[in-house]
Amino acid sequence: MAHISEDEKLRRRQSNEDVLGTHAMEGLFPDTTTTALLERFAEGELNREQLSAAIDLHVQQLLTARGHMAGAA
Repeated sequence: MAHISEDEKLRRRQSNEDVLGTHAMEGLFPDTTTTALLERFAEGELNREQLSAAIDLHVQQLLTARGHMAGAA
């Protein structure tokens, strides 16, 4: 884990809140995995590229699972 300053943690938390607020206005709310990824980013465990890759992978897994569920119906 990279060490980031408390100011950077605060900036990242605010950025996360802004993104979540924008999505909430559209009626979109994160699942627990997305929330956990955002928290890891805010704490400095993930950088922006790692966060983006992790969210992309999570979305792909959700879409794959959805496809499997639709095929089973």
